[in-house]
Amino acid sequence: MADSSQNITQALLASRETALPVTLTLGEQVLEIQTLLRFMPARRAVYAGALDGKPVIIKLFSSHPRSRREVQVEQERLVALAEKQVPAPRVLLRDYPGDAALLVLEHLGEMSAKSRLWEITAEEIPDLVQELVALTSNMHRKGVVQNDIHLENFILTGQGWHVIDAGDVEVADAPVERGKALANLALLLAQFPPLSLPTAQQVVSAYGEIFSPQQLAQSLKKTRQARLRKLVKKSLRNCTEFVELNGKGYTGMGRRQDQPLIDALLNKGLDALLEDCERLKDGNSATVGRVLIQGESLVIKRYNVKSAWKKLARQFKSRARNSWLNAAYLGLVQIPTPQAVCYLSSKQSGLTDREYLVCRNVEGRMLPEICEAGGFLRDQALSQMADFFAVMRLMAFSHGDSKYTNFLFQDGQLQVLDLDGMSREPGSGLEQELADQRERLFESWRPREALAPQARQEFTAFYEARIKSIESWL
Repeated sequence: MADSSQNITQALLASRETALPVTLTLGEQVLEIQTLLRFMPARRAVYAGALDGKPVIIKLFSSHPRSRREVQVEQERLVALAEKQVPAPRVLLRDYPGDAALLVLEHLGEMSAKSRLWEITAEEIPDLVQELVALTSNMHRKGVVQNDIHLENFILTGQGWHVIDAGDVEVADAPVERGKALANLALLLAQFPPLSLPTAQQVVSAYGEIFSPQQLAQSLKKTRQARLRKLVKKSLRNCTEFVELNGKGYTGMGRRQDQPLIDALLNKGLDALLEDCERLKDGNSATVGRVLIQGESLVIKRYNVKSAWKKLARQFKSRARNSWLNAAYLGLVQIPTPQAVCYLSSKQSGLTDREYLVCRNVEGRMLPEICEAGGFLRDQALSQMADFFAVMRLMAFSHGDSKYTNFLFQDGQLQVLDLDGMSREPGSGLEQELADQRERLFESWRPREALAPQARQEFTAFYEARIKSIESWL
């Protein structure tokens, strides 16, 4: 291979910012690398592209010993999957440009199980769950387990579901051991919206009746918590979605795609923006304002320092960081909340001083106003509030402050606000705490307090029906 092609592969492995598309000539074949899909610095990268004009997936591996083992293992396992008649992509080309290794696979299309999930109705999700459970059961019986099982590793074609990313597929001659199969199935289920699953009995039936519903529910509960802890921590490190911020006197984290927006905020100065904006709250503990930056309406929340004691406490517990983590958590459990753009901290004499959380602005109406208007939107709003409380009970977390002003309905969709006091692992008193929060939601509906008793009755009916529908998972 020409030196220029070797330099290109080195650049593609060195940085996620390499300009695309790029073209490589491999003997008589032409490979165009078009779009970055996944990236592990200096180790491997996955791209979408074309080989002689036909869509392909391109996996590029570095000379790192572990990477060289990975390319060999992936090819061998794709062959093993074919032998066991587990649908998977074919290897079209393998090459070694310089110190790198290329594996080119057929592109099966864009319809992953994750894509499918977002295009179907809530009523159709249980059918999708059972299709993937049946496929997973078939793989387990054939001795195949997808260790990194997730919804983007299943692709739907005209011939049915296919398994991709064979590097993390384990293939054995005997069926997968029962405990390992249960854990793998639970990991698959943990990736669906919490309220969307069929009953535990229906899942057990789709799999093949080798676990009890209670065993499956218990395994899912543990798997969900472990998975969520891991994914929430991801929002605190550099990766495809998030970027570490360190400059202009601030440290923190932001969404990578919002980097230009964050740069504009820092160039203007967060305190300066708060001095000249629409003020939403002006208290001792926090200052909140709405600003317009690059055509985007944003809300900046500054956590003020009220005393030396509060400043000392801030060195150990950051409200801005906690809100950032809580926003990431709610996104993972499918609860809408204003998208967090970044959180930032400033330092004074080496100590954390002021902190900031920046979110996209949402507009909407509050629950009492919607209930006063009546009609379909009233039922929809009360149902969504009931679902939110059901998710908190199922997933074992607490918002912490459920006064109605902390919830907005934007275009009929619930938005959960003010995540400062939210606890992701609140302890054994959760059920009573959530009961108290349901009381709090309706206790101060001024000036519409006369509406609260009837609305509460309707909310309670929605809540009890939802709890009954998920009781096999509680």
